[in-house]
Amino acid sequence: MIFMNRLDAYVARSVLMATLVVIVVIVGLDAIFTLVDELDQLKGGYQFLEAMQFMGLRLPRRIYEYLPMASLIGCLAGLGAMAASSELTVMRAAGISVGRIAVAVIKPMLVLMALNMAMAEYAIPTLERIAQSQKAVQQGKGDILSNKGKGFWHREGNTFMRFTAIEPNGVLHGITLFEFDDKQDLLGIRSAERAIYSQQRWQMQSVIDMTIEPERTSMEYLSTLDWDTGLTPQSLSVVMIEPRDMSISNLYSYTQYLQQQGLNADNYLLSFWRKVTQPLGTLALVILGISFIFGPLRSVTPGYRIFSGILVGLVYKYAEELLAPASIVFGFAPIWASIIPIAGCLLAGMFLLRRAG
Repeated sequence: MIFMNRLDAYVARSVLMATLVVIVVIVGLDAIFTLVDELDQLKGGYQFLEAMQFMGLRLPRRIYEYLPMASLIGCLAGLGAMAASSELTVMRAAGISVGRIAVAVIKPMLVLMALNMAMAEYAIPTLERIAQSQKAVQQGKGDILSNKGKGFWHREGNTFMRFTAIEPNGVLHGITLFEFDDKQDLLGIRSAERAIYSQQRWQMQSVIDMTIEPERTSMEYLSTLDWDTGLTPQSLSVVMIEPRDMSISNLYSYTQYLQQQGLNADNYLLSFWRKVTQPLGTLALVILGISFIFGPLRSVTPGYRIFSGILVGLVYKYAEELLAPASIVFGFAPIWASIIPIAGCLLAGMFLLRRAG
């Protein structure tokens, strides 16, 4: 029993270390490319040091996104090194089954998956909000009606809202409100330099209030104006980040809200199911990687194994990316966009493991 436990720990350590090295390499390369891209967006107070900070705040997101592929490549590299030194051959000759080795590999991967899910639920949404708000504010706040940049959009009833920048501490910059009636005729446009949330209410500053009537248009300038809205700094957290960066709980609640409002929630449902099923996808890729080592990649070079892992990981990722819009176009449930590639990897892996065993 002690021998088997030590053997499990040795296999787990080998695969875990290989996976961590792969994550560092992949995320490091991605960080360099991200920084180069950010250098083209330097503007105002957003300079090199701020770009470095922005990149650093988004590193957990990159780790989360690349973990499935890194787990596959790490599994191929760790077990491949053991196969090259004939360690796996000795284990099999000693009567250790492929299933026992597979379980030893999967255990540390389960720990990584749990940490990854916790990071996606708690750390990534907060860090992404901070990164996006700091960048928008540093690049230049107060461009009230500027079309530069994507801004942040939100709908509340017949009012469509656009914000240039959102700070997590309850400050909005560059607010524009477009008010429509039930016939979708524009009734007015209200813009403000910023709005501050204090004592459970919003107060706009430097306001321009335009009223549009059939016969005339009037405009009023106000230094401050109370803003009656159901938005809070907490609810704005779903406005300022992409669906893929939201937590599972926020995705679920916001999807329910959109459906109650009669709005399309497909993008949020896709992100919700991708996050829920990501651990299953990682597990499927790990099983597929194990089956490769005991099957088609048993006697190839380490470089070929790494190349094969990258190729399979990219095919899996592109399958997800293609099925996501396909679910919207062809009208099938968004959950299938995540389940189909996972099922394909899992079935292929189980088939190859069965043959190897």
